[in-house]
Amino acid sequence: MVDIQGKAFSDFDVPTTSDGSYMGRKKIVDATKEHHDMKFEQELVKINQRLKSSKTKVSIEASKGGIQLRATLPLKPGDSHKQGKNRKQYKISLGIPANFDGLKTGEEEAYELGKLIARKTFVWNDKYLGQQAKKKNSITFKEFYEQFEKIYFQTRKKTIRSEHSFLDYQRKFKRYFYSDDAITIESLKEKITQANTFNTRRIAIIIAHFICKALDIKHDFSDLKIKKQFQTRDIPDDKRIVNSLYLIDSYLDKIKPCNRDKSAKVCKRNQVIVGLLAVYGLRPREIFNQPYLDWLMSFENKHNTFKVHKSNKTGYREVFPFVPEWIELFDLKNQENINLLQQYISEEQTAIDLHYKVSKLGDFFKSYKFSFTPYDLRHACAIRAHLQGIPIKAAADNLGHTVEIHTKVYQQWFGFENRRKAFDRAFDEMNQIEECQRELVEAKKRVAELEAEVTRLRLESSLR
Repeated sequence: MVDIQGKAFSDFDVPTTSDGSYMGRKKIVDATKEHHDMKFEQELVKINQRLKSSKTKVSIEASKGGIQLRATLPLKPGDSHKQGKNRKQYKISLGIPANFDGLKTGEEEAYELGKLIARKTFVWNDKYLGQQAKKKNSITFKEFYEQFEKIYFQTRKKTIRSEHSFLDYQRKFKRYFYSDDAITIESLKEKITQANTFNTRRIAIIIAHFICKALDIKHDFSDLKIKKQFQTRDIPDDKRIVNSLYLIDSYLDKIKPCNRDKSAKVCKRNQVIVGLLAVYGLRPREIFNQPYLDWLMSFENKHNTFKVHKSNKTGYREVFPFVPEWIELFDLKNQENINLLQQYISEEQTAIDLHYKVSKLGDFFKSYKFSFTPYDLRHACAIRAHLQGIPIKAAADNLGHTVEIHTKVYQQWFGFENRRKAFDRAFDEMNQIEECQRELVEAKKRVAELEAEVTRLRLESSLR
């Protein structure tokens, strides 16, 4: 197999714009495709140069997702030439996909065809007539699954982010598509309809589209999309978040004395994680994936910011605390606790390791009987930023997403109680302004009275 990552993507930096928005995803897809296509075209040119240098009378080209051989050959059975010649230029399709592995196969086939031409032994058989490609048995979903990862990374760079995305697709493939059924447009639609929630259906359609593109199957799944339904979400208020500290202590109290030392370390580590989520509104993965913990503890960190590593979802950013006073409450500057977190994440981590840690964190939240999930703490920061009066752009930048995502996705969890707080705060500010205006009117009136009194006294003084 061609080392696609070394050949095509070793010099490619993936844009750090995938915040979940359409434009963010599109920018990454477009940049990746542009780079891949450039490298593919460069390799195609090199192959044709090698074929020409070796005096092989065959060239290769890519068209409609496949690799074709181009050569001047004896006339096909039943074919003719306008000028009566017995030879004609043909494009031969052998069912080779237009990828880097396909280029390698195409070059090998070109040399083989070139030898037949040079020896004048070429004949039109099933292979060159394209009959073999047509006769190939349909591939099953199980068979496609075996090469799913290879095909997926033929056209994208392997990073922690892309591997994380693939793992999600792989799990959904195993759940909804994996079977001995042959891949057809009908069987694909049947598999898609097994996913009955908005998000799982969306991912199932993405997988089906990928399969169709890889196998050159015409498709349209737009009629299978599910309309997104608004769901309520109970975002924790400050009181419930602070109470998590007591729930952790309560959990530890129930542990048997013989296991308490080990459990205490886990609880201290998780207290730091909960604190980082609550104070900075981080994605759980951003805590586990190469965090700058030395910077967090540094004396130079005067604003108590948290630095997110560039390999995360939306790249590098420096995050200001949404609730600075909680840094002390959650003991985030405790070197012993930070060391426990550092030990937990210090080993080399794959996308699978990161997924496990994020999943395990959710299990810890359930064990501690928290009434919220890790990601709810991020939503809470988005809501708090609004109530704090932080400009939307500043809040969105701090959370590592676009203004579009901040207003469209996160603000949908605002809830009745937070709307009440926002209105109360707005009315309080209006009342304060009105009170200040009344005081200003009274002050101006008093100033006018005093000025009149001063004028009267001066007049009386001048008449004496």
